[in-house]
Amino acid sequence: MKVNHILEVQNGDAVATVREFLSAWWEQYHPEALLAPVEQDDPLGVAIKVIEDSEELNRINPFAPFMPGNSASIAHQLLQEHPGNRMAVILRPCELRAFVELQKRQRRHSRQGNVVVIGVDCLGTYSLADYRRFVVARGVDAMTHEALQNAAEGGLRPQRFRTACQICDWPAPRGADITIGTIGVASDKSILLIARDEKTDTALGLDILAASPASEYQVSHRETVVGAIADAHAGMRRSMIEDMEGMSRFDDLGSILAWFAGCSLCGECLKACPLYDEEFAGLVNRRSAMPAGRTPLGDMVNLSRWLASCAGCGMCEEECNMHVPLFLLISALSHRIRDKMAYRSGDPAQPPPWISA
Repeated sequence: MKVNHILEVQNGDAVATVREFLSAWWEQYHPEALLAPVEQDDPLGVAIKVIEDSEELNRINPFAPFMPGNSASIAHQLLQEHPGNRMAVILRPCELRAFVELQKRQRRHSRQGNVVVIGVDCLGTYSLADYRRFVVARGVDAMTHEALQNAAEGGLRPQRFRTACQICDWPAPRGADITIGTIGVASDKSILLIARDEKTDTALGLDILAASPASEYQVSHRETVVGAIADAHAGMRRSMIEDMEGMSRFDDLGSILAWFAGCSLCGECLKACPLYDEEFAGLVNRRSAMPAGRTPLGDMVNLSRWLASCAGCGMCEEECNMHVPLFLLISALSHRIRDKMAYRSGDPAQPPPWISA
């Protein structure tokens, strides 16, 4: 059963409060490294970085509405390179879904024992072009404050978020050891700090670092708002797909293929996907040969499994220089496949149906 705490926000600064919590937690838990979004001096403002010195914690910003990329693959590789080490990662919901799917591929239905996953509520992120323009004009602090205020209001403010964020399946982390809750929460006053269960709460010292319990209203209100946002996103996804079908952009194979007429076969979309595992080897990069033993039927099976695992981050479309609207097509296909399989991507309690228990 989840354990819900409150972090009291000082001087209305939620980012500083989270940094102070992470610093106190670092001193108590002593992780060897923490993967996190960190503020930079360059115009972009935020980058994903492996932190090994607690002094760098004062640059962490998990709320800035920008994803440099899906850091699940970095987190997964970090754990592969340092097995058994005490590590921690901060992930958005779509990054956590991808991270869980990567673990499942190794037939790990639960995570490796020494990694602590800190999940962060997320309403959405901007494209690189939009974020860069906004940051230059307004700065990272203003962008972060607006994101937190929008989270508190349940996403009522219209935003020019990426398509993937507008139709995200679930804007809250599933299966995180620690969740930093800001949706439906007045984050200028407090933040929810949620432990996965009582054992995790004690093991990670949250019962000491955040001793104030959350009220029943605060917990239920956040859960209600998260559900309402997910329902709104589902409606938006249906509407967008129906619009595509009405424009004859998605109602037959020819229309779908027409989408890709401008594709340059650069493969940048696939490189951006944390779950891509050479399903198109030999097709995208024309200099690569099809690996020995591959068959068209096997590739179709692998493709369907890849789509079923889609975490919904939309980094594929973000990296496309030819402006192919990839994500709506992928989202429509992945949801159809998952419906047939009764499968939910990123659910740590549910093994993939194609892997025997």
